[in-house]
Amino acid sequence: MHMQQLWTAREALIGGRGAFSNREQGQGDYCAVCWREGGDLVLCGESGELERMVEFKSRFYVGCSQECCRKLLSQCSKFVLGEPPLPQDLPRKLSAEDAAGVDATSLEYKGYCPVTFKRGPAEGQPVQSALLKPDAGAPQHVAEYMGRRFRMLTADLLEVFMRRPHEYAALKLPVKLPFDKVPAKVGELPLVGYLEETVVESMQKALVDVGRVRPRFPAAGNRESALIYLSLWLRSSNENNSRGEGERRERVLEEFKAACALLTRDADDLAQQLEMGGATQILPSPVAPESDTVKTFYQTSLAEPHEWVRARMRPDERAATPGGAPPGP
Repeated sequence: MHMQQLWTAREALIGGRGAFSNREQGQGDYCAVCWREGGDLVLCGESGELERMVEFKSRFYVGCSQECCRKLLSQCSKFVLGEPPLPQDLPRKLSAEDAAGVDATSLEYKGYCPVTFKRGPAEGQPVQSALLKPDAGAPQHVAEYMGRRFRMLTADLLEVFMRRPHEYAALKLPVKLPFDKVPAKVGELPLVGYLEETVVESMQKALVDVGRVRPRFPAAGNRESALIYLSLWLRSSNENNSRGEGERRERVLEEFKAACALLTRDADDLAQQLEMGGATQILPSPVAPESDTVKTFYQTSLAEPHEWVRARMRPDERAATPGGAPPGP
């Protein structure tokens, strides 16, 4: 019997909500203080907690905070009976399920967020930079106001809209709109254009380095050596490398560079020694026949360049490299 009395009392309390109640839409009560003082529609929501509820002339009103509740208690008639009254058209949040089912063509402003648009672009930026839409697959934050549906970029911007929806209901889009971001499959993109947008800067740096080093692997021609060097350079410079991965790939590149410079290295050293000794003529082949350089060069020349590279890769990288060619970056 006691529970029945409590339930009856609660229903009577809810039925006695004042003029700031929005129970027709099932949304709860608006804070009278926020509306009178700042013109903000702050929805307190349907809740069983009654700590911030105030009774005035047999009607009940809710404050959105303890401070608003204190003001209601001290000057209730000012906030409850004053002007202006609560507007007839009130915004309503759509649930996540309802928002996901909204047709994009029915959204106001072509789906652009009205809050970011009204705030405007950053200094020096065109107005189009303030026209933003949520990414594909992102949660949809939609509100209904005056029979129209508005989509916001984030949940925080949705709260901003709910406070002053009238400020965002009569905006005018510019004639020139930004292009919509439409997900595209990489395989369907033009190859040249895709490379220009993704790897052109890295490719330019790699080609400059190839021209500077001029690699020549002992068992490969100039073209093949340059292509392998280019691949190793791109792999070592990949921004997605972890620290350890980047260091390992850089080490492989340096080893390949050293293998390409086996003969010229000792030749340059011996030429400098001859010049320092006063020799006026440099020997045609200044590399000693029994030197470590000749032995290393001979061993390296027996290895295929792709096999040499594969031997310095992890097993999973070898499996992902068709035909033994060095994988891309």
